[in-house]
Amino acid sequence: VQEIACLVTAMPNLANILGDDFNLNQSSKNDDTAVDAQKRLRYLFCQFVDVISRCHEEPLILFLDDCQWIDNASVALLNQILMISGSAIRDHRFFFFGACRDDEMRESHPLNTMLTTVNILCGTKTTKIQLTSMSKGALNEMVSTELSLLPRITRSLANILHHKTKGSPLFVKQVMMELYKQRLLYPSLSRRRWDWEADKILAMKVPENVATFITKSFDRLPSEVLSALVVLSCFGASADISLIEVLEREIKQPLIAPLEAAVADSVLGKKDGKFFFMHDKLQETAYSMMKPEERCLHHNLYGQALAFVVVREKDDRYLLTAATQINFGGPQVIIDDNQALSVANLNLDAGKKAMSMSDFFSAHRYFNHGISYLRSGHWNKQYDVSLELFNLAAACALMNAEHERLKMLTGEVIRHAKCFEDKFRAICISINLLFWSSKLPDAIQLVNSNLSSLGEELPVAVTQSAIHYQLDHTKTLLAGLSD
Repeated sequence: VQEIACLVTAMPNLANILGDDFNLNQSSKNDDTAVDAQKRLRYLFCQFVDVISRCHEEPLILFLDDCQWIDNASVALLNQILMISGSAIRDHRFFFFGACRDDEMRESHPLNTMLTTVNILCGTKTTKIQLTSMSKGALNEMVSTELSLLPRITRSLANILHHKTKGSPLFVKQVMMELYKQRLLYPSLSRRRWDWEADKILAMKVPENVATFITKSFDRLPSEVLSALVVLSCFGASADISLIEVLEREIKQPLIAPLEAAVADSVLGKKDGKFFFMHDKLQETAYSMMKPEERCLHHNLYGQALAFVVVREKDDRYLLTAATQINFGGPQVIIDDNQALSVANLNLDAGKKAMSMSDFFSAHRYFNHGISYLRSGHWNKQYDVSLELFNLAAACALMNAEHERLKMLTGEVIRHAKCFEDKFRAICISINLLFWSSKLPDAIQLVNSNLSSLGEELPVAVTQSAIHYQLDHTKTLLAGLSD
């Protein structure tokens, strides 16, 4: 049951398959260390992929877009999926497809390095497919299909479009939509088919790239739509519609209707319960409409609104988003000490949730942000939250191999902890760091020094009589505790 809970935490939609009888809250309790939790999730995900791929004759396909931005944790998981022994890969029923911008993918990119390693160790072949612009013939076929006309009829229009767009599919789509809006491409009732003004289209000025072309569409949007796009841009390339609905209710600003208007104007897309920008440049343009000094205020406003929902409704669906938005705003926006403590606690909860999902990179980021909101004298005024933030941040730093950061965090705990019990976790993390760094003598010395501070000494040489003495001593200590 715990294994299922671990997967459901990472993939919530699995709960829909498991039914109402499955209770995540009762099943997700485990005492795994950070290392064990991450290994466990990778193993379970590989098993999940293996089982699914064996249940069907059709191949299981994993597709990842924008791989130029893939994180290290995803690369590590993908590496394990491709390398697991006895997996469906041997039967060629698992395929991985990744799309990326080749100008942002150097040979040293983590994904390229991983695929090369898999190829060498397992013989798994990789094929690179260069997606170029469409030829005139391919573009004409596309236009012919879209307009339901014979290719010989659409060839003149396709040639004009190819000249203006250089065959970029997205660019062609955007230009054709603009032609329709300007009535240069229209349904002709007399001819009972689509028709167009070839001379006017040829004379139409079009920017050199699709990003600039789409960005110019902002000029004709109403102010209410532009304001809604600015809000959406603060959440990245896309955002759940349910989140936007909650935010609209909390900040008392129209969002859904203006964003729907942006969808109708092809500035946004809408799919799978999300609003998304049609191009990265659009999101950048919307975000740049805010003055740099105002951006932190916007992020903080939206984050605080979502955090209020999390606390009020005791629902952590928006916990990570709320913490992320407030962190984008930064500590300089928070003036009140009580509010700063609340944000520190919010990041503590967000980090714990990320750890439960075995996302230690994000967890470390949340804990570090939480620490940044602690005010001067926090070890005296907010001891408990300080101790927990520093300890958990150190655990994540160990997982992420950020050794210098780990030493600083554990040093702070050991320096300010009130008792040995509060220092114990930081000491254990420090010992693990030495052990993993192949510094076994140093690790043993640290163990001995801490045992000495507790009045315990490890014998230099272990004799048979010493073993019997310790066994008898242990029995004496346990005599009154066991039947």
